[in-house]
Amino acid sequence: MRQSKPSDKYKHREREYGYAYEDEYGESKQSIQSNQIISSNPNNPSKLYKQRRNNAEHKNPSNSFRIGWVVILLIYLYLLTKLILFKGGAVDVGLVWDRLTALLHQPDLIHTRTVNLTPFQEIKRDWHSLSLHRPGTAIHLAGNIVAFIPFGILVAGMVRVSVFTGLNVLFLSFLLSLGYEATQLLTGIGIFDVDDLMLNTLGGMIGYLVYTVLLLSYRLFTGGKARVAAKRYGKERHV
Repeated sequence: MRQSKPSDKYKHREREYGYAYEDEYGESKQSIQSNQIISSNPNNPSKLYKQRRNNAEHKNPSNSFRIGWVVILLIYLYLLTKLILFKGGAVDVGLVWDRLTALLHQPDLIHTRTVNLTPFQEIKRDWHSLSLHRPGTAIHLAGNIVAFIPFGILVAGMVRVSVFTGLNVLFLSFLLSLGYEATQLLTGIGIFDVDDLMLNTLGGMIGYLVYTVLLLSYRLFTGGKARVAAKRYGKERHV
């Protein structure tokens, strides 16, 4: 007479090998030996999947790519700080600290700073000077835009591409420019200019657009090559 419940021996095998044994006679069961053959088979899908996943994790260059991207961003910010705050001279953190300390001891110094809070005032003045063939104004206008184009490219490359990437670039470009302008206001090293703030933010957005166009072009190019390769492979199979 057949037993209605699995014996203790097969319960032990069930816990060890993950197979449900109906009874000690082995009806409708998969043997342990066949399980070992399947697991050792190099064509086993689960085993191949694990191997490919492990290889992809070891060969995935995303981590090193991001580290390189961050290093480039830090170098860029150093050069940008050198250009905006120190006008191309040596970066002197002690000078900034001394100016901030002096402002804390004499808050009235803030009234001696030069400030422009009228939008487009300096832009109109520079544009008028440009019409008088003064190249220095062109450098000032274009420089405020060009200086932030790399920032837009770098931020777009570091942030996952989505519908909000442009908003992230816009916000971070504005925030970075505001930081430089506020530092110039507090230290008196430069001039707080709302027009510079707008031009810098515009430069960051131009960088985002440049990155987007390059990325779309790359995807279209690589996608076209993949389609051509697939067509050639299909033709070869039918021959």
